[in-house]
Amino acid sequence: MTETTPTTPTTPPTSATATTDAAKAARTRGDIDQTILADIKLAEDVAAAAQDIDHKDKLAEEDLPPTAASELLTLAQAARERVGQVVTAKKAKLSSTQNEEKALNSLMAALRDLQQRAKRKFPKGDPKLAAYGIGKTNFGRDRESLEQDAENAIKLATADALPGVKPEKLTAAGAALAAWKQADKDQHKAKEAQGKLLDLLNAKVAELNTKRREIQLAADTAWPHTDKANVPVRRAFKLSATQPIAK
Repeated sequence: MTETTPTTPTTPPTSATATTDAAKAARTRGDIDQTILADIKLAEDVAAAAQDIDHKDKLAEEDLPPTAASELLTLAQAARERVGQVVTAKKAKLSSTQNEEKALNSLMAALRDLQQRAKRKFPKGDPKLAAYGIGKTNFGRDRESLEQDAENAIKLATADALPGVKPEKLTAAGAALAAWKQADKDQHKAKEAQGKLLDLLNAKVAELNTKRREIQLAADTAWPHTDKANVPVRRAFKLSATQPIAK
């Protein structure tokens, strides 16, 4: 749970369940959502409060390790570095997706040209037309079969001597297929790379939240909410001024 001080007495603290569910939903989209950034900032603020010379002694009385704050800051810095890596990976994935789309459009244009020429040579109903992917409902949309469909069409166009199909046209079609295959492979690699980095970021933030909560729990005990004089310190540790930290 992310404990924050309510801006008004009527504002309830965010529930742990709501925060966790929102984080999971956003993170599965592969984006750097505001929850992650808020968790990092929260950890930095809590660490700063723990390093305050006026707070150290009392936290030590609660047996909080003296290195807890510095360790939390180190984790926060590592998390911010991960954020940068994920953002960079996301840009690479978007670029690879655009390249794949361009390559696919070029390949489909070449294949449709061959299909059009096949229609000129073979009469309606001829089995040869189906071999070119003509009439196939998912032609071009099924990534797994597109490679084979394209190879078949290019080979057939060579053997069938379709009208107007010169060697350079077949060479261009083959080059378009090779370019799409490479672009598709690059896209998968970029997507996988971003996913791995996002997993590492989520793991780092989870570790960060655990360490931050340890400090907040110690502060919650050292400066209980039942004493109004503790409100300023509790605010510094991002604790509710009127309620204990939730389990």
